[in-house]
Amino acid sequence: MKVLGDGQAAAGRRFGKLLKKSRGQAGLSQQELAAAAMVSQSLISDIEQGKKGTRRDVVVRLDNALAARGALVDFWDAAFSGVGMTAYFREAAEAEQSASVIRDYSHGLVPGLFQVEQYVRAINELRPEARSEEIEQIVKGRHLRQKVLHRPSPPTLTVVLDEVVLCRRFRDPDVMRAQIDHLVKLSYHPRTTLQVVPIDAEGHPGLGGSFTLMEVPGSGEFVYIESQRTGLSLKQPDVVASYERIFAELRGAALPVTASRLRMEEIRGSIT
Repeated sequence: MKVLGDGQAAAGRRFGKLLKKSRGQAGLSQQELAAAAMVSQSLISDIEQGKKGTRRDVVVRLDNALAARGALVDFWDAAFSGVGMTAYFREAAEAEQSASVIRDYSHGLVPGLFQVEQYVRAINELRPEARSEEIEQIVKGRHLRQKVLHRPSPPTLTVVLDEVVLCRRFRDPDVMRAQIDHLVKLSYHPRTTLQVVPIDAEGHPGLGGSFTLMEVPGSGEFVYIESQRTGLSLKQPDVVASYERIFAELRGAALPVTASRLRMEEIRGSIT
């Protein structure tokens, strides 16, 4: 058992809420869960109240006892492991694990939840200061985040990509071939909507940069904005509403889903 530092206290409270919700859905009391997971009832109480954290192996036992199918473990990994992600992104990564709705607009890179390993390596190898062990950690971090897509009830995802993202070229042409193949495959997922804003769309509102909107049960909505060196989560209702309007306009400027898929396949076929 460990006391949470200031930077992890909010994540601890949210993890506690998730544990309590999962326990309620399983119909178990704290005492019954403690017995099933072989931990003390006081630990369950402390975690649910956000007073203290715990180790990953304990979270695995709690997840198994509640038949949570990895939801607790994935949330814990995103919030507390720190594997392959910057400190400023951890709150957003944590929110991904419990979000019911994610809306993403990308103007520069394929969103992290959709990146294949070759793509992750290629974009990070472009940084002159990147070390091989750091890149391995980033690849692992992406994999941890993407587990949320394979849950029985993943979030509803709406992704709008600027066409320039798909036209990016790397030294190895197989990078974008593999990445676009993956995007096309994901576009058939029943809980995923993927649209492309054509490169000849004039003056669309996404020229200001990429952003992600998330809806998290019990925590409301927020928008996450990231630059090259920092990221910011904004929760003010008027700010969130303004980005929701921008996202709606972007969807209007984008090609319909089927046409977007065809455009991705055309770009894939043009890569030599």
